[in-house]
Amino acid sequence: METIDFHTHLLNPNVEFSRLYDKVAISFFAKKLGVDKKEILDRKYEAFVEAYINNIQTSKYVKKSVILPVDAKIDKNGKELSRDKTVCSSNEDVFKEYEKYPNEVIPFFSINPNREDALDLIDEYVQKGFKGAKFLQNYWDIDINEDRYIPYFEKIKSYDLPIIIHTGSEHAVESNSLYEKIEVANSAIEVGCKVVLAHFGVNSIMEKRPKKLLNNFSFKTSKFGEDYFKTIEYLQNHENVYADLSAMIINIRAKVIEDLAKNQSQIHDKLLFGTDFPVPFSILFSHHSLGLKKRRELEKIENPLDRNVEFFNQYFDENSCIYTNWQKLIKDIS
Repeated sequence: METIDFHTHLLNPNVEFSRLYDKVAISFFAKKLGVDKKEILDRKYEAFVEAYINNIQTSKYVKKSVILPVDAKIDKNGKELSRDKTVCSSNEDVFKEYEKYPNEVIPFFSINPNREDALDLIDEYVQKGFKGAKFLQNYWDIDINEDRYIPYFEKIKSYDLPIIIHTGSEHAVESNSLYEKIEVANSAIEVGCKVVLAHFGVNSIMEKRPKKLLNNFSFKTSKFGEDYFKTIEYLQNHENVYADLSAMIINIRAKVIEDLAKNQSQIHDKLLFGTDFPVPFSILFSHHSLGLKKRRELEKIENPLDRNVEFFNQYFDENSCIYTNWQKLIKDIS
């Protein structure tokens, strides 16, 4: 079985790993992500890219990976406000790696629609071979359902490109939770874009009231929160809507996977395998239904992409369409 990883990221080439989140991730997860801790601290971005590509080249299952850049925050007058020094790689960064590693990389672009030349930039990157778009509106702090963004989505549709829109709670970068709900994708869906709801819209804390916090650890589907069921509803009711499974092994998100695999087969043709690399994950400590023996067995798999695939294989059949649905969205990939 071969597949592509539908959701991965580069780091910002100027990354310094100065945030607490970065330091913790490197200390505990560098080796598990196929990265040498000393190398990445010494050589940073270059060491990361080498490890990233090596993971693809040595994977049993993943033959290519979609790389998603993250554009800067832009105000409504087109002025750049800020760019996260860890997360925000540029379209040019992605294109550079695509030129070097065309057999491993599938480039997507990220263009904040507040840029004055946003529509022209879409034309430019499509001509360069980019295969889709990525929205991180929760980081950009904008309501993409405003009518002013409709021409942007119409342009995406005109090229028949998939657009990955972040849904669910965010931990790796500053985020406005108002723009993490499934409804953020409504305008793009109504225009007719092929929309991918990233991370299946699952929130890590689905109930913020203290008395409801224990729902986050329940395997009862009635406790999964409205966003889980709303995503299922969107997939069923909209022909042009898909969802990726990236970052689903992280902490308490993983609890929904068994229900998704066993009881929601009607939407399997809308699901896309993805990892969210280099976001760290632990099969051993995540909140899912696998026993300790199987957790330890999977945790020993050296390649992080294969470890991710093997985890999903415990719930979905190895020949499940979640590994081939990408073919409905990305064209001209050998």
